[in-house]
Amino acid sequence: NGQFFLLTMVRKKLDERVRTLLERGVVTGQRSLLVLVGDHGKDQVPNLHQLLVRTSIRTRPKVLWCYKKELGFSTHRKKRIKKLKRDKARGLAKNAQLDPTMDNFELFLSSSDIEWCYYKDTHRVLGSTVGMLVLQDFEALTPNIMARTMETVEGGGLIIVLLRTVTSLKQLYAMTMDVHARYRTEAAAHVVPRFNERFILSLGKSPNCLVCDDELNVLPISKTALKRLNDSGSSELIEKGDGGEVITHVTPQEAELKALKESLEDTPHVGVLVDLAKTLDQAKALLVFLEACSERTSKSTVA
Repeated sequence: NGQFFLLTMVRKKLDERVRTLLERGVVTGQRSLLVLVGDHGKDQVPNLHQLLVRTSIRTRPKVLWCYKKELGFSTHRKKRIKKLKRDKARGLAKNAQLDPTMDNFELFLSSSDIEWCYYKDTHRVLGSTVGMLVLQDFEALTPNIMARTMETVEGGGLIIVLLRTVTSLKQLYAMTMDVHARYRTEAAAHVVPRFNERFILSLGKSPNCLVCDDELNVLPISKTALKRLNDSGSSELIEKGDGGEVITHVTPQEAELKALKESLEDTPHVGVLVDLAKTLDQAKALLVFLEACSERTSKSTVA
């Protein structure tokens, strides 16, 4: 019937706005951003990954999971099994029937293609492509790290930012970030975290971002996205197949891009580069840059 339920302590239907956000991203080829506020946000990652699989007709998307130092769980299967046996012997193990998220997360770790990466090593993911990105340890994020990692996500993919439990998102405005230590001196001991406030406020203005709690209840901060998703008939405009996957059609821009690639196919060097473009504006921008480079003059300005 196309409905999707969250696997939590109580079986619960997913908010349709979350599904519609991902489906729109697949149709438009744009990335979707979900900010999960709460200490158990990671337990929703398998549900969102499964939703992304159902939404897209492609194979299971590769996952890039970035963090500061500690994940809070082991990525090594044998170590996880060993810890589970040790906890059972001590009587500390959770009952899978009482906590189905435990088995769900374990299945996600063992069956998905996940690349684990420290924030300090994010330079090595440049040039790679993934379908889902998970960013945890918000205090260790910098604009450069966000740019590096988010640019690896393909069009129609999903970015998840995990935040700890806060009573108000305004608490993040004054949050001490790791990078602040670099700028503290004896003369300037106090660093004003301007980026935090601007970043949080920009989330509310983004049409492709939803802020949810760790049970995927949508929070009202996502004003622009909620206004767009609450429009009557917004989900009906998305065509779906029998399995619930989104069916995409060739747009005029995609047809023009294809024609442009075919026209430049036999042009040395230029045809190969243009063939790498995913959107029409990328191809046109590339041609402008190549034209400026071919003029061999310092007076050219490309805007």
